[in-house]
Amino acid sequence: MKNITIIIQNAPYQPDNKAWHALRFAGAALTEDMNVRVHLLDEGVRVGERNQSVPDGAVNLENLLAELIECGLSVRACGMSLDGCGFQPESLIPGIERGSMKALAAWVKDSDTVMTF
Repeated sequence: MKNITIIIQNAPYQPDNKAWHALRFAGAALTEDMNVRVHLLDEGVRVGERNQSVPDGAVNLENLLAELIECGLSVRACGMSLDGCGFQPESLIPGIERGSMKALAAWVKDSDTVMTF
């Protein structure tokens, strides 16, 4: 089974839609029986925030991410980025773990493919 690590560095609902594309790819890879892990870094930790303000016409990334977690997606959020954004553990979508660069390095070492959005 292929192991894929996706690093999301961009905040949700930006004009480039990078966070949305990353989650779309994660979902597609899960349906292809790949082992998919997402690491939220920098502004990307906001993708894991509960009670998101979803702009008109945008896909609700909170709901999408929660659904992907239920389907087996592993998600970690960088502890330093969480602290920088002032996030408390209860402000994250259930199932997201606090991560670190060491944990990310272990995922990358074990991955066949690493993608950054």
